[in-house]
Amino acid sequence: MKYCLSIDSGGTKTAAVLYREDMSREAVTVCGSLRSNTTSAGLIAAHTAKLADDLGLRGKRIAAIGGTFEPALIDSLKKICETDGYTVDGELDLGLSAAGIFGDGLLALSGTGATVFARIGGSKEAAGGYGAAVSDEGSGYWIGREAFIAAIRDSEGRGERTTLTDAIPEKLGFGGRDGLREAIFSIYRDGIRSPTATVAHFTPTVVKEAARGDAVSVGILKNAAGLLYGQFSYLCKKHGAGPDIPVTVSGSVWRGNPVFTGEFIRLLRESGDNRPFIAPVLEPVLGVLAKRIYMTSGKFTEEDAAFLAREYPEFSYDINKSK
Repeated sequence: MKYCLSIDSGGTKTAAVLYREDMSREAVTVCGSLRSNTTSAGLIAAHTAKLADDLGLRGKRIAAIGGTFEPALIDSLKKICETDGYTVDGELDLGLSAAGIFGDGLLALSGTGATVFARIGGSKEAAGGYGAAVSDEGSGYWIGREAFIAAIRDSEGRGERTTLTDAIPEKLGFGGRDGLREAIFSIYRDGIRSPTATVAHFTPTVVKEAARGDAVSVGILKNAAGLLYGQFSYLCKKHGAGPDIPVTVSGSVWRGNPVFTGEFIRLLRESGDNRPFIAPVLEPVLGVLAKRIYMTSGKFTEEDAAFLAREYPEFSYDINKSK
Protein backbone atom coordinates (compact mmCIF):
# COMPACT_ATOMS: atom_id res chain seq x y z
CA MET A 1 0.00 0.00 0.00
CA LYS A 2 1.33 3.41 -1.01
CA TYR A 3 0.48 6.35 1.19
CA CYS A 4 0.52 10.05 0.40
CA LEU A 5 0.37 12.97 2.80
CA SER A 6 -1.18 16.43 2.47
CA ILE A 7 -0.36 19.12 5.02
CA ASP A 8 -1.71 22.64 5.40
CA SER A 9 0.14 24.44 8.18
CA GLY A 10 -1.48 27.73 9.18
CA GLY A 11 -0.62 30.23 11.85
CA THR A 12 -2.96 28.66 14.40
CA LYS A 13 -3.51 25.07 13.32
CA THR A 14 -2.27 22.39 10.97
CA ALA A 15 -4.60 20.13 8.99
CA ALA A 16 -3.17 16.87 7.64
CA VAL A 17 -4.55 14.02 5.55
CA LEU A 18 -2.90 10.64 5.03
CA TYR A 19 -4.51 9.08 1.96
CA ARG A 20 -4.14 6.11 -0.37
CA GLU A 21 -3.44 6.25 -4.10
CA ASP A 22 -7.16 6.13 -4.89
CA MET A 23 -7.69 9.24 -2.71
CA SER A 24 -9.45 7.19 -0.03
CA ARG A 25 -8.93 7.97 3.61
CA GLU A 26 -6.24 6.42 5.78
CA ALA A 27 -6.11 8.96 8.63
CA VAL A 28 -6.62 12.68 9.32
CA THR A 29 -5.66 15.05 12.11
CA VAL A 30 -5.68 18.66 13.20
CA CYS A 31 -2.90 19.86 15.49
CA GLY A 32 -1.28 23.14 16.43
CA SER A 33 0.70 25.35 14.08
CA LEU A 34 4.07 24.29 12.68
CA ARG A 35 5.01 27.80 11.56
CA SER A 36 8.06 29.31 13.21
CA ASN A 37 6.78 32.89 12.80
CA THR A 38 3.85 32.25 15.15
CA THR A 39 4.93 29.24 17.20
CA SER A 40 7.86 28.42 19.47
CA ALA A 41 10.28 25.60 18.67
CA GLY A 42 9.04 23.62 21.66
CA LEU A 43 5.42 23.81 20.56
CA ILE A 44 6.37 22.92 16.97
CA ALA A 45 8.11 19.78 18.22
CA ALA A 46 5.06 18.81 20.29
CA HIS A 47 2.68 19.50 17.40
CA THR A 48 4.83 17.47 15.00
CA ALA A 49 4.79 14.52 17.40
CA LYS A 50 1.00 14.72 17.66
CA LEU A 51 0.67 14.84 13.87
CA ALA A 52 2.84 11.75 13.48
CA ASP A 53 1.02 9.82 16.22
CA ASP A 54 -2.47 10.73 15.05
CA LEU A 55 -1.71 9.72 11.46
CA GLY A 56 0.23 6.60 12.46
CA LEU A 57 3.26 7.69 10.45
CA ARG A 58 5.90 5.89 12.46
CA GLY A 59 7.52 3.21 10.34
CA LYS A 60 5.39 3.94 7.27
CA ARG A 61 6.70 4.79 3.82
CA ILE A 62 5.18 7.98 2.38
CA ALA A 63 5.32 8.07 -1.41
CA ALA A 64 4.57 11.80 -1.72
CA ILE A 65 4.12 14.75 0.61
CA GLY A 66 2.44 17.92 -0.62
CA GLY A 67 0.93 21.08 0.78
CA THR A 68 2.10 24.21 2.52
CA PHE A 69 4.64 23.87 5.32
CA GLU A 70 8.17 24.84 6.22
CA PRO A 71 10.81 22.47 4.74
CA ALA A 72 12.19 21.91 8.25
CA LEU A 73 9.13 19.71 8.84
CA ILE A 74 10.50 17.18 6.35
CA ASP A 75 13.68 16.79 8.40
CA SER A 76 11.54 15.99 11.43
CA LEU A 77 9.37 13.51 9.51
CA LYS A 78 12.41 11.70 8.13
CA LYS A 79 13.25 10.69 11.70
CA ILE A 80 9.79 9.11 12.00
CA CYS A 81 8.99 7.57 8.61
CA GLU A 82 10.42 6.96 5.14
CA THR A 83 9.73 9.73 2.62
CA ASP A 84 10.21 9.45 -1.13
CA GLY A 85 9.82 13.15 -1.88
CA TYR A 86 7.89 16.30 -1.15
CA THR A 87 6.46 19.36 -2.86
CA VAL A 88 5.67 22.67 -1.17
CA ASP A 89 2.62 23.77 -3.15
CA GLY A 90 2.00 27.06 -1.38
CA GLU A 91 -1.21 28.64 -0.18
CA LEU A 92 -2.17 29.94 -3.62
CA ASP A 93 -2.10 26.53 -5.31
CA LEU A 94 -3.90 24.85 -2.42
CA GLY A 95 -6.61 27.51 -2.22
CA LEU A 96 -7.29 27.62 -5.95
CA SER A 97 -7.25 23.84 -6.31
CA ALA A 98 -9.68 23.45 -3.40
CA ALA A 99 -12.08 25.68 -5.36
CA GLY A 100 -11.58 23.71 -8.58
CA ILE A 101 -9.50 26.46 -10.24
CA PHE A 102 -6.47 25.07 -12.09
CA GLY A 103 -5.76 27.97 -14.44
CA ASP A 104 -5.68 31.67 -13.77
CA GLY A 105 -7.30 32.71 -10.51
CA LEU A 106 -7.31 35.05 -7.53
CA LEU A 107 -7.33 34.00 -3.89
CA ALA A 108 -8.22 36.13 -0.86
CA LEU A 109 -6.93 34.26 2.17
CA SER A 110 -7.93 35.30 5.67
CA GLY A 111 -7.15 33.01 8.55
CA THR A 112 -4.72 33.71 11.37
CA GLY A 113 -2.82 35.69 8.73
CA ALA A 114 -4.03 37.32 5.53
CA THR A 115 -2.66 37.44 1.99
CA VAL A 116 -4.17 37.97 -1.44
CA PHE A 117 -2.73 36.02 -4.35
CA ALA A 118 -2.94 36.00 -8.13
CA ARG A 119 -2.00 33.40 -10.71
CA ILE A 120 -2.06 35.03 -14.15
CA GLY A 121 -0.55 33.42 -17.22
CA GLY A 122 1.59 31.15 -15.09
CA SER A 123 2.98 34.03 -13.03
CA LYS A 124 2.28 34.09 -9.29
CA GLU A 125 1.91 37.35 -7.39
CA ALA A 126 0.90 38.33 -3.85
CA ALA A 127 0.04 41.32 -1.69
CA GLY A 128 0.02 41.47 2.09
CA GLY A 129 1.03 38.50 4.18
CA TYR A 130 3.83 40.20 6.10
CA GLY A 131 3.07 38.40 9.36
CA ALA A 132 1.44 39.35 12.62
CA ALA A 133 4.51 41.19 13.91
CA VAL A 134 4.27 43.70 11.05
CA SER A 135 0.69 43.90 9.75
CA ASP A 136 -1.47 41.01 8.43
CA GLU A 137 -4.27 43.51 7.80
CA GLY A 138 -7.67 41.86 7.39
CA SER A 139 -6.64 38.67 9.17
CA GLY A 140 -8.03 36.80 12.14
CA TYR A 141 -5.11 38.07 14.18
CA TRP A 142 -5.85 41.66 13.13
CA ILE A 143 -9.53 41.23 14.05
CA GLY A 144 -8.68 39.69 17.42
CA ARG A 145 -6.12 42.37 18.22
CA GLU A 146 -8.59 45.13 17.36
CA ALA A 147 -11.11 43.46 19.66
CA PHE A 148 -8.64 43.46 22.55
CA ILE A 149 -7.74 47.10 21.90
CA ALA A 150 -11.42 48.10 21.81
CA ALA A 151 -12.08 46.26 25.07
CA ILE A 152 -9.09 47.89 26.78
CA ARG A 153 -10.16 51.36 25.67
CA ASP A 154 -13.71 50.73 26.87
CA SER A 155 -12.53 49.43 30.25
CA GLU A 156 -10.32 52.49 30.73
CA GLY A 157 -13.09 54.92 29.82
CA ARG A 158 -11.39 56.25 26.69
CA GLY A 159 -13.29 54.34 24.04
CA GLU A 160 -16.75 53.35 22.88
CA ARG A 161 -18.61 50.89 25.08
CA THR A 162 -18.57 47.39 23.64
CA THR A 163 -19.77 43.97 24.74
CA LEU A 164 -16.33 42.64 23.80
CA THR A 165 -15.15 43.92 27.19
CA ASP A 166 -17.36 41.28 28.80
CA ALA A 167 -16.99 38.57 26.14
CA ILE A 168 -13.19 38.41 26.10
CA PRO A 169 -12.63 37.61 29.80
CA GLU A 170 -15.64 35.30 29.78
CA LYS A 171 -14.10 33.23 26.99
CA LEU A 172 -10.81 33.03 28.86
CA GLY A 173 -12.52 32.01 32.10
CA PHE A 174 -12.10 35.24 34.07
CA GLY A 175 -15.69 36.31 34.56
CA GLY A 176 -16.90 39.62 33.15
CA ARG A 177 -15.28 42.94 32.36
CA ASP A 178 -13.69 43.26 35.79
CA GLY A 179 -11.47 40.31 34.86
CA LEU A 180 -10.25 41.79 31.56
CA ARG A 181 -6.73 42.72 32.68
CA GLU A 182 -6.04 39.35 34.27
CA ALA A 183 -7.54 37.59 31.25
CA ILE A 184 -5.26 39.43 28.83
CA PHE A 185 -2.10 38.61 30.73
CA SER A 186 -3.11 34.94 30.89
CA ILE A 187 -2.52 34.54 27.14
CA TYR A 188 1.23 34.92 27.67
CA ARG A 189 1.25 31.96 30.04
CA ASP A 190 -0.54 29.55 27.69
CA GLY A 191 1.77 26.58 27.11
CA ILE A 192 -0.41 25.11 24.36
CA ARG A 193 -1.13 28.02 22.04
CA SER A 194 1.05 30.99 21.07
CA PRO A 195 -0.19 34.53 21.92
CA THR A 196 -0.70 35.21 18.19
CA ALA A 197 -2.85 32.12 17.81
CA THR A 198 -4.82 32.96 20.95
CA VAL A 199 -5.59 36.48 19.75
CA ALA A 200 -6.67 35.19 16.32
CA HIS A 201 -8.89 32.67 18.09
CA PHE A 202 -11.14 35.55 19.16
CA THR A 203 -12.45 36.25 15.66
CA PRO A 204 -15.55 34.07 16.29
CA THR A 205 -16.19 36.11 19.44
CA VAL A 206 -16.20 39.32 17.39
CA VAL A 207 -18.55 37.68 14.85
CA LYS A 208 -20.86 36.58 17.66
CA GLU A 209 -20.97 40.03 19.27
CA ALA A 210 -21.56 41.65 15.87
CA ALA A 211 -24.54 39.35 15.35
CA ARG A 212 -25.87 40.53 18.73
CA GLY A 213 -25.73 44.13 17.52
CA ASP A 214 -22.47 45.37 19.01
CA ALA A 215 -21.50 48.32 16.80
CA VAL A 216 -17.81 48.12 17.67
CA SER A 217 -17.63 44.48 16.58
CA VAL A 218 -19.45 45.27 13.33
CA GLY A 219 -16.98 48.09 12.67
CA ILE A 220 -13.97 45.84 13.28
CA LEU A 221 -15.22 43.22 10.80
CA LYS A 222 -16.07 45.80 8.14
CA ASN A 223 -12.68 47.49 8.56
CA ALA A 224 -10.94 44.11 8.24
CA ALA A 225 -12.82 43.34 5.02
CA GLY A 226 -11.96 46.78 3.68
CA LEU A 227 -8.27 46.30 4.38
CA LEU A 228 -8.26 42.91 2.67
CA TYR A 229 -10.18 44.31 -0.29
CA GLY A 230 -7.70 47.19 -0.60
CA GLN A 231 -4.86 44.70 -1.01
CA PHE A 232 -6.96 42.68 -3.46
CA SER A 233 -7.78 45.74 -5.57
CA TYR A 234 -4.11 46.77 -5.67
CA LEU A 235 -3.06 43.29 -6.80
CA CYS A 236 -5.65 43.20 -9.59
CA LYS A 237 -4.67 46.62 -10.92
CA LYS A 238 -0.93 46.09 -10.72
CA HIS A 239 -0.96 42.74 -12.49
CA GLY A 240 -3.84 43.27 -14.88
CA ALA A 241 -6.26 40.66 -13.55
CA GLY A 242 -9.00 40.78 -16.19
CA PRO A 243 -12.72 40.55 -15.32
CA ASP A 244 -12.91 36.92 -16.46
CA ILE A 245 -10.38 35.70 -13.87
CA PRO A 246 -12.33 34.17 -10.96
CA VAL A 247 -11.76 34.93 -7.30
CA THR A 248 -12.11 32.46 -4.47
CA VAL A 249 -11.42 32.56 -0.75
CA SER A 250 -9.89 30.44 1.96
CA GLY A 251 -9.32 30.67 5.69
CA SER A 252 -11.41 30.52 8.84
CA VAL A 253 -12.31 34.23 8.93
CA TRP A 254 -14.70 33.88 5.99
CA ARG A 255 -16.72 31.07 7.52
CA GLY A 256 -20.02 31.98 9.15
CA ASN A 257 -19.03 35.65 9.00
CA PRO A 258 -21.69 37.49 6.94
CA VAL A 259 -20.53 40.99 7.95
CA PHE A 260 -16.96 40.38 6.75
CA THR A 261 -17.92 38.45 3.61
CA GLY A 262 -20.76 40.81 2.73
CA GLU A 263 -18.54 43.88 3.05
CA PHE A 264 -15.83 42.39 0.85
CA ILE A 265 -18.32 41.45 -1.88
CA ARG A 266 -20.05 44.85 -1.59
CA LEU A 267 -16.74 46.65 -2.15
CA LEU A 268 -15.95 44.32 -5.04
CA ARG A 269 -19.26 44.93 -6.82
CA GLU A 270 -19.48 48.65 -6.07
CA SER A 271 -16.12 49.08 -7.78
CA GLY A 272 -17.67 47.62 -10.92
CA ASP A 273 -15.79 44.35 -10.61
CA ASN A 274 -18.17 41.57 -11.65
CA ARG A 275 -15.68 38.75 -11.94
CA PRO A 276 -16.91 35.27 -10.88
CA PHE A 277 -16.86 34.76 -7.11
CA ILE A 278 -16.41 31.05 -6.32
CA ALA A 279 -17.09 29.83 -2.79
CA PRO A 280 -15.03 26.67 -2.23
CA VAL A 281 -16.55 23.45 -0.91
CA LEU A 282 -13.22 22.04 0.30
CA GLU A 283 -10.58 23.28 2.72
CA PRO A 284 -7.08 23.91 1.29
CA VAL A 285 -5.64 20.69 2.72
CA LEU A 286 -7.83 18.85 0.20
CA GLY A 287 -6.50 21.04 -2.59
CA VAL A 288 -3.53 18.67 -2.90
CA LEU A 289 -5.92 15.77 -3.56
CA ALA A 290 -8.03 17.83 -5.97
CA LYS A 291 -4.96 18.82 -7.96
CA ARG A 292 -3.77 15.22 -8.05
CA ILE A 293 -7.14 14.15 -9.49
CA TYR A 294 -6.96 16.93 -12.07
CA MET A 295 -3.38 16.12 -13.09
CA THR A 296 -4.22 12.43 -13.42
CA SER A 297 -7.53 12.65 -15.29
CA GLY A 298 -7.35 16.09 -16.91
CA LYS A 299 -10.50 17.21 -15.11
CA PHE A 300 -11.97 17.83 -11.69
CA THR A 301 -15.73 17.53 -11.61
CA GLU A 302 -18.44 18.38 -9.11
CA GLU A 303 -18.65 14.63 -8.46
CA ASP A 304 -14.94 14.58 -7.59
CA ALA A 305 -15.43 17.47 -5.16
CA ALA A 306 -18.45 15.74 -3.62
CA PHE A 307 -16.41 12.53 -3.17
CA LEU A 308 -13.65 14.36 -1.31
CA ALA A 309 -16.20 16.19 0.85
CA ARG A 310 -17.81 12.86 1.79
CA GLU A 311 -14.50 11.08 2.38
CA TYR A 312 -13.14 13.94 4.50
CA PRO A 313 -16.19 15.68 6.01
CA GLU A 314 -14.10 17.48 8.64
CA PHE A 315 -12.39 19.34 5.79
CA SER A 316 -15.44 20.33 3.80
CA TYR A 317 -15.93 24.09 3.56
CA ASP A 318 -19.18 26.03 3.82
CA ILE A 319 -18.70 29.79 3.77
CA ASN A 320 -22.10 30.24 5.42
CA LYS A 321 -21.33 28.11 8.47
CA SER A 322 -18.82 28.35 11.28
CA LYS A 323 -16.75 25.24 11.75
